[in-house]
Amino acid sequence: MSSLLNRRWVPPAILCVLVAVLAMVPFARAHLFYLADDSAAQFAPMWHRIGERLLSGTHPLLDLDSWQGGNLAGEALFGLWNPVNLADYLLVTRFDDLALAAAVVKTQFLVILALGVYLLCREFGASRWAAFALGFALPFSGFILFFQASTWAAGLMTFAWVPWVWWSGRKAAARTLRPVWAFVFGALCITAGNPYGVLAILAIYIGLYAEFRKLRVVLIGLSVLAVVPLVFLPLIGAASVGSRGGMVLYNSGMLQPGIGDLLAMSMPGHSPLMKVFDPSDIRFHVPATYFAWFAVPVLAWLDWTVLRRRKRELISAFVVSGVYLAFCLAPSNLWMFRWPLRNIEVFLLGLSVLLAVLLSGGLRTDHLRRRAAITGGALLASTYLSVASYPKVAVHHVIGALLLAGLTALLILAAQRGNSRWMAGVLTAGTAVVLVVQTTWSPVNVSVTQIYPTPTVHVPYVGTVAQIADVAKEPRDRFRFGNGYAAAGVPSLMAYTGIAFLKYENALCVNHRQTCAEGYTRLFTPVLGDLTIADLTRVETVVVQRALVNAPQPQPGWHVESSDDEAIVLRRDKPIPFPDGRVSAWSSNLTVLEDTMDGARSERVRFHGAGTLTFARLNWPGYRAEINGKPVPVRDGPAGLLTVDVPVEGELKLTWAPPGLPAGIVCALLGLALACGLGLRQRWSSRTTSGATSRANAVT
Repeated sequence: MSSLLNRRWVPPAILCVLVAVLAMVPFARAHLFYLADDSAAQFAPMWHRIGERLLSGTHPLLDLDSWQGGNLAGEALFGLWNPVNLADYLLVTRFDDLALAAAVVKTQFLVILALGVYLLCREFGASRWAAFALGFALPFSGFILFFQASTWAAGLMTFAWVPWVWWSGRKAAARTLRPVWAFVFGALCITAGNPYGVLAILAIYIGLYAEFRKLRVVLIGLSVLAVVPLVFLPLIGAASVGSRGGMVLYNSGMLQPGIGDLLAMSMPGHSPLMKVFDPSDIRFHVPATYFAWFAVPVLAWLDWTVLRRRKRELISAFVVSGVYLAFCLAPSNLWMFRWPLRNIEVFLLGLSVLLAVLLSGGLRTDHLRRRAAITGGALLASTYLSVASYPKVAVHHVIGALLLAGLTALLILAAQRGNSRWMAGVLTAGTAVVLVVQTTWSPVNVSVTQIYPTPTVHVPYVGTVAQIADVAKEPRDRFRFGNGYAAAGVPSLMAYTGIAFLKYENALCVNHRQTCAEGYTRLFTPVLGDLTIADLTRVETVVVQRALVNAPQPQPGWHVESSDDEAIVLRRDKPIPFPDGRVSAWSSNLTVLEDTMDGARSERVRFHGAGTLTFARLNWPGYRAEINGKPVPVRDGPAGLLTVDVPVEGELKLTWAPPGLPAGIVCALLGLALACGLGLRQRWSSRTTSGATSRANAVT
């Protein structure tokens, strides 16, 4: 058994299994733990739809059926260029239970994160047992588990690759790994779609340059960052019609941790006091700044001279930790990077490296009483900060402090015996015990939106659906908010988007949470001759929440299909013309003969006469129109719908590509070429050096 554990692959393999098992504890406590807030409203339903599009042979950069939520390339955070993400979306289509699907996908990324932390700590010279302990602890830290894993899936799917970026970049800088691997892991991080990943890569390569002081590091970093335009140019291109503003610098205090929250990072029940999403509340009700149970108690027992002796090789860890400590305490809004709490995960990653190195130097057990007193004082201070933050649950904080004291005592006993495996066992078991305690006190993250109904993959409606409802009003389970309809493959005017389309939102008074009470009137008010927005968007079904609009009157051409105390469902009397296309209106002096699509991004219309064509498409930047092979301009119609003025009869060809796509592809390929070139130069240099050494030995 001992010889088996000494094999290099065994500890990381055990780590992956244990993380996967422990990740099921929150899921067992609350079936919807991994399907909260944005995961229910945005991510999981759209994963299902993207997976279905992939199965049909389409790469869905644009999903017309999701309307303002359909510019998937512009959203960026769905990771449409990331092969791991795409494979997961295919997997999600095999599930009817999206809560289970989300748990499986997110567990996978927690495992990827844990293994990356282990390898990164080992790269900095940490022992296997210390790297194991930190690799096991970080995925279950408060922010990563209760926010990234529970709700902000794109954050988890991006951050999981950050330790791999650091590990591969450092090894490539030291010439122990080909630069192409640094490019691969950097590309996986960037293409996951969260801009915080790009920020982390910048900080990491600044740290690596400070550590190695070589141009090679800069070139490797540039090869990785060359992938950025592919992912984020479409986001920038969509900004002209959406709600993403320019550079912003201000502080509202939103999700802004304080020093006290960081000092209490080992307390299992610490509830950070800061401005949160609910304006009536002043604190989080989950341990959002928790790191690891041993992070604070172990400080008095470490050999701090290790850092002084190894300061040169730990420069990048110092840089990353220092930069992200500043980011955690920054103003609430810095350009597109808002809510400083989101930076805590990379700060904790840097601390993980330093703590693993310190633990590897062994725990000092001399001056036992003095060290125990310091630890006791640290625990008392942490308990005081936690009680002061939320006195109502003071009992939880006292229990947490006693639990930490007991676990610390066991750890010191193991250290006195000099048995690193026992120490690893205590550290790992403590992490598991604390997670059980935390999920007992906080089974779900009630500090984010819990009112989104769980989307299913079945729905009775057909055709494009317009929903008039408000998630804040009961009943909710009858209705679908955000991307709920996407899970069932049903087109819907209501979808979740982080970029929005302002003319559309304003015209319909709609977003992913609600339609205003006037939304029904706006839907059926003529905006183009006698045609309404319902006509121009080719809506076939309207679902009205009676709690919002009690007795909607059917408009001409519509009838009540069903009615009960909760909802009224209206259906169009006649089928939509040209079901194979998206043209929805044309001038009276113009006759449409044929309308066909070749995927969502290409459409052809044959027509007689001259006039105006309106399409059931939002006029996202990136559209190009040609009539008989000659370019013609496109413009906004009512509600931002794509409109083309056609001066002559013939055939209109309509195409769409994300802004900057060709440039993004070229940049990514150049980055790959640079990485490969650096690798070839490294290989040639190694061969030259080896040959020179061999010749010198032969002469000798």
